[in-house]
Amino acid sequence: MKVVLANLPWKVNNRYGVRGGSRWPFTIEQEEGGRRNYVPFPFLLAYAASFLKKYGKEAVLIDAVSEGIEEDLLMERVAGLTPDAIVIESSAPSFKNDVRIAEEIKRDHRDLNIIFVGPHVSSLPSETLSEHKAVDYVLIGEFEHALLCLVNFLEKRGPKDKIPGLAYRENGYIRINKGNSAVEDINDLPWPERETLLMYKYNDGFCGLPKPNVQMSTSRGCPYKCMFCLWPQTMHNGHSYRKRKPEKVIDELAWLVEKYDFKAVYFDDDTFNIDRDHVLAICSEIKKRKIHVPWAAMARADLMDEEVLRCLSKSGLYAIKYGIESADEKILELCKKNMDLGRTRKVIKLTRDLGIKVHLTFCLGLPGENHQSIQKTTRFIEDVEPDSLQISFATPFPGTEYFDYIKDRGWLISNDWSDFDGNYKSVVRTQELSCKDMERIRIDLRSRFNF
Repeated sequence: MKVVLANLPWKVNNRYGVRGGSRWPFTIEQEEGGRRNYVPFPFLLAYAASFLKKYGKEAVLIDAVSEGIEEDLLMERVAGLTPDAIVIESSAPSFKNDVRIAEEIKRDHRDLNIIFVGPHVSSLPSETLSEHKAVDYVLIGEFEHALLCLVNFLEKRGPKDKIPGLAYRENGYIRINKGNSAVEDINDLPWPERETLLMYKYNDGFCGLPKPNVQMSTSRGCPYKCMFCLWPQTMHNGHSYRKRKPEKVIDELAWLVEKYDFKAVYFDDDTFNIDRDHVLAICSEIKKRKIHVPWAAMARADLMDEEVLRCLSKSGLYAIKYGIESADEKILELCKKNMDLGRTRKVIKLTRDLGIKVHLTFCLGLPGENHQSIQKTTRFIEDVEPDSLQISFATPFPGTEYFDYIKDRGWLISNDWSDFDGNYKSVVRTQELSCKDMERIRIDLRSRFNF
């Protein structure tokens, strides 16, 4: 049995979309000459492909986003492969696009099993199956194990009703199996599929991270309860946090650097520095093996301390992303970020003093946002002077506590999933600010800080 795993094409006018591998699905304009500064690696699809191969299944991963291929070429590729099943990763803003392409595939290949995965369908499995007949199955949350079980079922090697987190139609009803297939020990997973992909197309070029760079993970999940954060609430089994062994992480890093000559690495964890000992062990392993490549990570600023930052710097840390979201403590409390802003300011200064570049991320429109909170955020940015900056619209994705919070208060302005693109459009209002207010504020901030 042959399985195709697909990160489908997704374009909106002159913008391309990123979903597979991005914890915040959105569209972005291409740079001059068609260059793409941000192309995330589709971790879950890539891990699932290698996991299937580990158990003797024939799996092919097509990443139309990184390859920049159009729908007609995708259809040709699928037809040429003659698969028995296709796994499609979807998201809220890309959902209409993804279902439309799935329907086209189904028209040409009626017997093909179409399986949807990802945060959006994990949150809305019944709606997905009842409203879209082209979708045969939905796998909820992490899906490596469940997909293997589903493939075995399709090969008539096992029961369907025992597959954890599987949603499907049966006798006119939607069935959702109990349980989940989250990987308890992620050290048991093989390295993700890479060699059949265009590996040098992937890029997270924030703060000028050298190219070609490669994206890796050292952990899955996050124990923090930020109400807006998508993947921990929809994909990772209720904020479950699991770590890879440091030596296994650096085994993979060394292989990528030595065999493919990558010039930098980005550790794309939900939160890289949750476990202090884990971080220090990774630094120690990098230095012990004398791997001299710059690297970067996404971290929580108020978990850092001087000893850890100095160790990170000595092991090659080039740049770091700190998620701040707002410089108003009331907002951070309301959205359950609960971050110490005073400590965060000191850590950002120390990070920059050590020569490590700092990228900060903020969200406009979280509960409590008003003109005063915007002023606090603006002053914060001016004071700490980050090397690069991201300001997006807070987007209430289905499956998050934030979605329920906004919807219950009548602050959700659109029910069209295509509008849930936080790099392009605001779909929430607050008690004092409208969507249009926040869109104007973002334009002003982009102009002020020239990013």
